[in-house]
Amino acid sequence: MPFVSDKVLYGYNIFQSLEYRISTRTLINIKNGRIKRFGATKARLFEYLLAGMDAGVVYDNDIIVHVFEDYGLSCSKSYLLSMIKKIQFAFNSVGFERYPFLRLNGKAYKVEKDALERVYVVKTSP
Repeated sequence: MPFVSDKVLYGYNIFQSLEYRISTRTLINIKNGRIKRFGATKARLFEYLLAGMDAGVVYDNDIIVHVFEDYGLSCSKSYLLSMIKKIQFAFNSVGFERYPFLRLNGKAYKVEKDALERVYVVKTSP
């Protein structure tokens, strides 16, 4: 029987200097080797923002529902903003001062599609 291959999303290249690995929830600066691992909720939030790259805009209310409430967590707007700040601090901690998203009208985040590239691996199974 022939092999069937599937492309599986491995992570993202960010600004050609950072890598985010989904399986380990790890942000890596590939220029200096510095690493920051995210907790489950922070990783889910970051991945939700990254997944919004095709739409370009990710709204706060969608984030609150899909990242927090769907997982039995409550979230206020101020808590969401503090979690976003923690993600920005993670970028700083690996030696990077830019972020692939920016605040939009106090209601959403604009995701810089040009700053991101999806990385896939091929999973083969007999």
